[in-house]
Amino acid sequence: MSIDVDEVTLMEDRARVIRRGTVELPAGLSRVTIAAVSPVLADKTLAARSPTATVTDASVARRRLHLDEDRDEATQALVAQRRDARERVDALSERLRRIEDSLGQLDDAASHTLDELALDAAWSRADAGDWERRLKSVAELEGRLREERLTTRWDLEEARRELERVQRALSASATPSRELRAQITVTIEAPEAGPHAIEVEYVVPNACWRPRHRAVLDGDTVRFEHEGCVWQNTGEDWDDVQLRFSTQRPSLGVEPPTLSTDRLRVQRKADRVVVEARQQVVEQTGLGAASAPAAPELPGIDDGGEVQELVAPDRARVPSDGRPHRAALFAFEVPATETLSCVPSITEAVIRKTEQTNEATRPLLAGPVDLVRGGGFVGRTTILYVAPGERFELGWGPDPALRVHREVEVTEEESKLLSSWYRSERDVVDRLSNLGPDPKTVELVERVPVSEIEKVKIAVDADHTGRDADADGFVRWSVELAPFGHERVELRYVVERHSDVSGSF
Repeated sequence: MSIDVDEVTLMEDRARVIRRGTVELPAGLSRVTIAAVSPVLADKTLAARSPTATVTDASVARRRLHLDEDRDEATQALVAQRRDARERVDALSERLRRIEDSLGQLDDAASHTLDELALDAAWSRADAGDWERRLKSVAELEGRLREERLTTRWDLEEARRELERVQRALSASATPSRELRAQITVTIEAPEAGPHAIEVEYVVPNACWRPRHRAVLDGDTVRFEHEGCVWQNTGEDWDDVQLRFSTQRPSLGVEPPTLSTDRLRVQRKADRVVVEARQQVVEQTGLGAASAPAAPELPGIDDGGEVQELVAPDRARVPSDGRPHRAALFAFEVPATETLSCVPSITEAVIRKTEQTNEATRPLLAGPVDLVRGGGFVGRTTILYVAPGERFELGWGPDPALRVHREVEVTEEESKLLSSWYRSERDVVDRLSNLGPDPKTVELVERVPVSEIEKVKIAVDADHTGRDADADGFVRWSVELAPFGHERVELRYVVERHSDVSGSF
């Protein structure tokens, strides 16, 4: 029995491969060779063990091979065409050389013939008929050779162009002509002859995974499927393996950063304060996690700060082709509450969204979500980290029956007499229209800037607006739209700044 890949644990940027198998060993010291392993495996991570024998050494050897039979059929056909084209170019070049030599010899023969005719005429031995026959023979032979040379040159140019075309096609082929192969040699000492189990473990780069999800909306129920998307180009195919997906971030060795001098200097405080507006994302893990601190955004997989390991329920095949391969991890069905939401400052559209609870025993990791509704793919969205039991939202695209139009009006700044504060008002008007025959209820959300300094004050005009903003600057309305109806929502807020504050906000 061979020692094939049995289990693979995928991490953010590498994978831990475990090969398991049973081999027949004689009593004493033996060597077991495992061929067709990944040539990029990290040597220092290689380990071998056996429960019934003693492993004394494990090493990996690499070599480069040049095997034409390893190429695919298309590449082999191009190689054969290149060989034939080269042989044709060589044959035509040799033929053209022979013709050129023949023409040179014919020129010499014609020159000698003319010399002989001049000599015969000098000795009064001229024979006009013989002269005509000899000159005509030379002229006919020269004409045939020149015609053959012209044809051969044409054929040679065609053959060279064909060789260049085949060479370009072969250069563009992705199949390498030189391949790096590796094999593992395990030295093992068996106490007695018979079958012995061997396990080999190592870490390889060029492999990674990312969470991916699929949500299917059927009426008021959402089926949510959590998947792992795998990419690997390690040089070895994983056939019928157990996949594990981990959010660990191991390292094969790092060096501490070089420290540099950080000089502190005293400088005079600026006479003016320059401010500017910026977009700030309000971080939260789910709809009900406002009291819990959000995990910082990570460059890889966001696991909420706790290492997760997910096991695929079914064995899978992942070839070494660099393409994405998806493996199902777990799924659940949950009731969903569908609402209509509109944030005109981001997009002037009413989005259909659902709110549901993560009823799985594991968290949902941040990643893209494929949306399926009515039996077809309707779009793609993303989710952040969602803990078990946490509620989260999914957007299903705009409602085609609703229209939104937003207008913003800013008044000029004015200042009261002997006051160092400037004041301006900003009016936001949202108009909603229902083009359908059914009544709709829309949750409308507007944003008001939130000041971080004392010399800039921003406040909602509650008397004009009818409500106030929350701590994050959001103002919310529940708008009832009758069939083919229209509604208007107004927001007014006041911006005050001190005279020594400048900038855009």
